[in-house]
Amino acid sequence: MSDTRRWALIVGAGGFGREVLSYIEDDNPLFRVKGFLDSRAHALDATPRDTPIVGDPLTYEPAPDEVFLAALGDPRQRFKYTATLRDVHHADFATVAHPSAHINRHARMRHGCIIGPRVSLSVDVQIGEFSHLQEYTVVGHDARVGNWCQINSHCSIAGGAHIGDFVTIHPNCVVTSGAVIGDGVTVAAGSAVIGRIPDGITVLGNPARRFSFR
Repeated sequence: MSDTRRWALIVGAGGFGREVLSYIEDDNPLFRVKGFLDSRAHALDATPRDTPIVGDPLTYEPAPDEVFLAALGDPRQRFKYTATLRDVHHADFATVAHPSAHINRHARMRHGCIIGPRVSLSVDVQIGEFSHLQEYTVVGHDARVGNWCQINSHCSIAGGAHIGDFVTIHPNCVVTSGAVIGDGVTVAAGSAVIGRIPDGITVLGNPARRFSFR
């Protein structure tokens, strides 16, 4: 019997790209992996894989039977290195959830999302396009996560919280019920977000406050 699954290409051969490969390489009903797209030709030299780097995401031309996974942990880099595929070639980007994730049937995710192992999305959660949620993160009822977000492992997003676009939340953070995080915010590891965080700043601590290295 011929294999009718679509070919998948993973944009990014770094650590997160290799994690995403592990999500889908074993008996995935939808995709079989053709390879990675990465502008660094030697990105896999230290961690060799049978799955090769087959091109650069900035110059690769998609075939009709190909689907893409945006596996770059930094939202800005994710946006940059998928731009040609998205906006010039109108490539098809898939949403992938690890089999162990618990996704309520009333949760909604847009295209390009990647949902890691043992993530839990409760009722009426909304996840924007090209957002990633890592292992053991829990998102409560009616929470909103914007586009191009990175929510790392062991985070708790309480019910009704609202997270803007291009937000990075590092591991072991808590976003409390009703909290609002503006666009482009970075939340440092181990922080607790209470209330409203304005656009474009980095916050740290419990409660999370503006942080600067200067």
